[in-house]
Amino acid sequence: MWKLIKILFIGILFNCSYYSFSFTAWLSGPNTKMMLATLGLAWFLFDSWRQNKGLPFTALMLGGATFSAVYSIINLVSVDINGTDDYSYANYLTSFFTWVFSMYPAMAMLRLEYGKVTFTRVAYYLAGVSVFQCISALLIDNVPAFEAFADSIAYFATDFFDDINRLRCFSTALDPAGVRFALVLVLITGCLCIDEDLKKKTPNVAYLVISFFIILAIGSMVARTTFVGAVVGVVIYILHSPLFTGSIKRSRGKVALIFTSITALAVGGFIYLYNTDPYYYHLLRFAFEGFFNFVERGEFTTSSTEVLQTMWKWPTDTQGWIIGTGIYGTFSQGTDIGYCRLILYSGLIGFVTFALSFVFYAYVLGKKYYPYRWMFLGFLAMTFIVWVKVSSDILMIYTFMFWLRPEDDALILQQAKA
Repeated sequence: MWKLIKILFIGILFNCSYYSFSFTAWLSGPNTKMMLATLGLAWFLFDSWRQNKGLPFTALMLGGATFSAVYSIINLVSVDINGTDDYSYANYLTSFFTWVFSMYPAMAMLRLEYGKVTFTRVAYYLAGVSVFQCISALLIDNVPAFEAFADSIAYFATDFFDDINRLRCFSTALDPAGVRFALVLVLITGCLCIDEDLKKKTPNVAYLVISFFIILAIGSMVARTTFVGAVVGVVIYILHSPLFTGSIKRSRGKVALIFTSITALAVGGFIYLYNTDPYYYHLLRFAFEGFFNFVERGEFTTSSTEVLQTMWKWPTDTQGWIIGTGIYGTFSQGTDIGYCRLILYSGLIGFVTFALSFVFYAYVLGKKYYPYRWMFLGFLAMTFIVWVKVSSDILMIYTFMFWLRPEDDALILQQAKA
């Protein structure tokens, strides 16, 4: 029982960082990510003092902080030159450290519980909290008592979601949910492809594969961006197949068998629900609208992509292209497209700096954890794919990696060769 309580507590820490929210009872107060960042900073300083190790100025931390500082300065210059008061990304350095330190308590608890931390260990928890978020979406939509319970904890503008008739999870919704779900799918696939120790544990493989399909199905009902993560994950899986690696391992065959079996069951379940339940019929048509349109109309398109085609807005003068207009605020420029909003805010100078920061993360981590290089390229691909629709960045999936220690690195690489 005590072990279960600790697992649930660690899961809550991951959820409150990765899927942060504001409390309904304290709407004017800090959200869970800010609270955890404060706790994480204090905990980190205590651990540094206790272990006499000082600040870990790793290449990842130093590089990330440098890019964030430069990007913040560029945005401040844009705001000043254009005479606006839109500081949306002008404090990105603060956002960077808030994200990074908010993950420290979860990582510290993982280390206390398991000794060492690996990508797979984190994937177990992120998969678990993502499945919880997905299931909570269906419960909120169908069980009034659970909806009231969720709303008493995590704040949501419920009237807005009632108006647009979209699913919302316990503490996330719309594209922010879809981006996070998609990144977890990429992480799950990377671990299933690389971690040889994981492949020996059939229940663990089954857990991750089942989680993959739950997140894919329900997550796509919440936000179709989720599906992009599944596509990137499948590409990673193919790149690790004997077709490209030239090697056949028994462990890989086990994963393929489990994946194929669960895929068949999942597809069968989707077909049954689609044909027998009007509620899931409409949800599945929304989630996989592109496929239905391809079969029925001969073109892979969705209502949202059709709307996006009308939203490509660019600067109208040279200054706007170079340093932007200093305006980012939600839909203030008549577009949701990430590329447009980021360039309109601080021009190509700001956009290129921001984009290079994610190239930096992928390069440094892919080089450090070379067996996982395709996973990090998948994260990098997600960065540029997501910006076609929204301006969200994917820093949240990297946050736990800032706190990996040399002994963790050794275990991660050892398990990749096992």
